[in-house]
Amino acid sequence: MDRFGASAAEPVLLGMSGATVVRLVRRGERLYYKTGEGPLAAAISDEADRMEWLASVGFPCPQVVDRGNNWLLTAELPGRDASQPWPEADRPAVIAALAEGLRQLDALSGCPFDSPFPGTATAVTHGDYCAPNVFVDPETLKFTGVLDLARLGSGDRYLDLALMVNSLSNGLNPQYGGPSAARTFVAAYGGDFDDPRLQSYITLDQSGAFDARNDLR
Repeated sequence: MDRFGASAAEPVLLGMSGATVVRLVRRGERLYYKTGEGPLAAAISDEADRMEWLASVGFPCPQVVDRGNNWLLTAELPGRDASQPWPEADRPAVIAALAEGLRQLDALSGCPFDSPFPGTATAVTHGDYCAPNVFVDPETLKFTGVLDLARLGSGDRYLDLALMVNSLSNGLNPQYGGPSAARTFVAAYGGDFDDPRLQSYITLDQSGAFDARNDLR
């Protein structure tokens, strides 16, 4: 990591993309280096494009510090991701922040990318809107941004609702209370928990039977 002038480097072992991710420290700031070969290299480039577009419209996401043919260097996103342990008294506000962040994302317009998922394009969708990818300020309990953006594009607003419903219901984030938390999230967003698209998109995501060209998580 000498080429970035880093004084410390630590591998990040979370995530399922197969990409190599390293946390760097440079002059007191934390940076994240992501790299991959073959299809991963193309997906990393696509993710960088999406981050740069989001930043250009003022939506909070990791700042692209530098990029290359098969790598990406980003600044640390402020806050803590929603999958981390949160005090019980703070959890309702965290769920509210998840809903508010999604409303802000959906309100964007002019997205130059398409979602890899099918559906009518009614919103800018994240494409992997789950607890680990959404950040909240631990002091104010307000939404601070999103990461892992390779699937971002214009799509059906119920896609991201479905992915967060699954994230809150599938047992990986039990601190929130399971399906009841998922229902609270959908209500806070202003959606319909009984809409059949929720289960349809969960099933589709789990099957991988969509256009996975940008499937870097």
